[in-house]
Amino acid sequence: MHAAMRKAYELEREGLEFYIGSAIKSRNALIKKALFSLAQDEIRHMMKIDEISLSLDTSGKWPGEETGLKGSDIEIAIKEFFVKTGREVLNESKDNADLIKTAMEFERKSFELYDDLGTKAQSNSEKIFYEELKKQEEMHFDALENIYYYLTKTGDWLSRDESNVWNWMNS
Repeated sequence: MHAAMRKAYELEREGLEFYIGSAIKSRNALIKKALFSLAQDEIRHMMKIDEISLSLDTSGKWPGEETGLKGSDIEIAIKEFFVKTGREVLNESKDNADLIKTAMEFERKSFELYDDLGTKAQSNSEKIFYEELKKQEEMHFDALENIYYYLTKTGDWLSRDESNVWNWMNS
């Protein structure tokens, strides 16, 4: 596996381990849902990295520009869960909000790694792949930030860029 792909794979693996372990520890249903959803995306990322690495190892070049990397829309998944789960359940055991802060740090590190790898990319296909990963990590970060602000009820939520705020959480 090429060095850049190895770094990406390892970071995704670390995230996966953290998300699963933290979801199991958490007593809050919203935190569990978010972390298990992120774990699923980390697995998808690892599988795509593995697939591209195999192509690189066998042919020496990146597959075509279509990466086929499709992440879940975490906002839709969380909204569906949020709507069908009672507020009293969502508001139980909010003391695990620190897990969300740590998850946000993982997503920030992933975003930075993919930004760096995209800048250093040697082909358009490689650049597109890292840009797509970077976009997904940014969506993950936004999701976690919204969940954190919902759980902690901090006023910071309202001061954020409106395009990133999930207003439906307050209705």
